[in-house]
Amino acid sequence: MKRVYFCLTIPFLFFAKVLILFRTSRFNQDLEKISNLISKTELDLDKEILYILAVAEDHRVNSHLGIDHYAMLRAIYYTKFKKQFQGASTIAQQLVRVATDRYEKTWRRKLREQLLAVLISRRFSIEQISTTYLKIAFLGSGMNGLDRYLKWKNINHSLTTLEKIEIISRLKYPEPLITNHEWSSKIKIRVGNISSKLEKSLPTSL
Repeated sequence: MKRVYFCLTIPFLFFAKVLILFRTSRFNQDLEKISNLISKTELDLDKEILYILAVAEDHRVNSHLGIDHYAMLRAIYYTKFKKQFQGASTIAQQLVRVATDRYEKTWRRKLREQLLAVLISRRFSIEQISTTYLKIAFLGSGMNGLDRYLKWKNINHSLTTLEKIEIISRLKYPEPLITNHEWSSKIKIRVGNISSKLEKSLPTSL
């Protein structure tokens, strides 16, 4: 599987390397910004929450190099033919999106995001990328990053497995300033889905 993903990623890597040649481009500036962010992030999160993140958001994280081609093709199929939106972003891509603060829904932005994800996936470990993402991810109003979330919720004890799942669930459904029944229902379903995936999954190295 890793070899297949590597072969499929070669064109993206080549294109990314070409863009790097333009040293004054915004692409290089963003690559340097993300790389510095990852390098400065302390690896102080426990393995369980990183594993839950992988299971929930990117369960083939140990196989690909920043782009999950299978998920990408599946998302295109469901969007094009079944009119059902499905995400295909890897953890590396989600980190790029948050770090660059670019959310425009265009193919150019998506391609750029994928190229940057490939480059940082070659430079840094899954643990480094995952930890950095959780440290800056938007979890809800006033909760940009895990540390802000814990402070906002006044949590100063060791997190339980359920609390970790609830945190990861907020990546898909950030908590609004004033919670409502609709959001609570979505979070409850998301927590249940992740819990079910964890029960079926085997431990993954991170």
